[in-house]
Amino acid sequence: MHSHRTKIYGAFAAAAFVAGPLVAPSIAQAVDFSGKKIELIVPYREGGGSDTYARLFAPYLEKYLPGKPTILVRNFPGGGSIKGSNKFEARAKPNGLTYVVTSSSTMVAQLFGGKKRKFDMLKWRQVVVSSRGTVIYARPKTGATGKDIVADIKKLRSQELLYGAKKANAGELRTIVAFELLGLNVRSIFGLSRGKARKAFMRDELTINHDTAGTFFKKVQKLVKKGQAVPLFTLGYMKDGKVVRDPALPKLPSVPEVYEKLNGKAPSGPKWEALKSMLALGVTASKGFALPKGTPDDIVNAYIKAIKMTMKDKKFLKKAKKRLGPYPQVYGKDAQQAIIDAVTLTPSAEKWLKTYLKKKFNVKV
Repeated sequence: MHSHRTKIYGAFAAAAFVAGPLVAPSIAQAVDFSGKKIELIVPYREGGGSDTYARLFAPYLEKYLPGKPTILVRNFPGGGSIKGSNKFEARAKPNGLTYVVTSSSTMVAQLFGGKKRKFDMLKWRQVVVSSRGTVIYARPKTGATGKDIVADIKKLRSQELLYGAKKANAGELRTIVAFELLGLNVRSIFGLSRGKARKAFMRDELTINHDTAGTFFKKVQKLVKKGQAVPLFTLGYMKDGKVVRDPALPKLPSVPEVYEKLNGKAPSGPKWEALKSMLALGVTASKGFALPKGTPDDIVNAYIKAIKMTMKDKKFLKKAKKRLGPYPQVYGKDAQQAIIDAVTLTPSAEKWLKTYLKKKFNVKV
């Protein structure tokens, strides 16, 4: 992994909602968006997780950015965020009038997008990253009960499981690799957004699924109460360089816990290193906002201050509490480093992932 990874993740818990110094008023006042229209590019369809995240913050950034500009949300779905991210790269100027939503799919595209990817998010000015837990759940007909994870995994291993995803080299790769680590026989049905996959699960067409913690509480927990879904485990959460239980779902074991219970030893090797990278990009830096390369510090700092003020707004917190969960928001240089860490693979992990994608899904990256 990247040499700074442990240092940065160790700072996450302490950073919480107040990470980084507030900018001096004189610097923030130098930026003025009065009478301006700001374009927020969302490289996903309307109603998805990234779109919801973008629209959650947008009215409050209108309120707290200097000059109270109008923010116009533009959706450009396609290619696992590649289409919209390419558009942002091509047309965004470093004047603060265009910013973009980043997500796990953007980072997977950064890693494996090939010639279709025309952007380089490592050159963007990352404003913030938001952690989001990932919870895996199954249909009761699989035999899983949620009472004994070892017994549940053994039952799941004895059958073919159906899972829905956009494509192999998109954000769902983190979950697909977790299934592989745990020895589950999963057939992925591609071309499904998270919302469509969830609906297919509800119709009993899929047998295993994942959602972010916020979506799980909002849309899946009611299925659990009705006996139509069984929570199994989470991918976990990176803290001080170690994967621990997800703070939003502390009663569920993390992937490494499940592996150790099954095998009597902690996970190791290229497959595990690959999953840790997927966890970094899919959980620790799951969502965020970025400005284009070359954006001056005073504009970046104005955005950071606006988001920090948003995080103190009582109306926002009431609306966002379940969706954002108990995770820290990480800003500026720390957010930039989190992105770098998320897309920095060890050579052995990169080799394993490329071989796996080619052999399992015939996807060459």
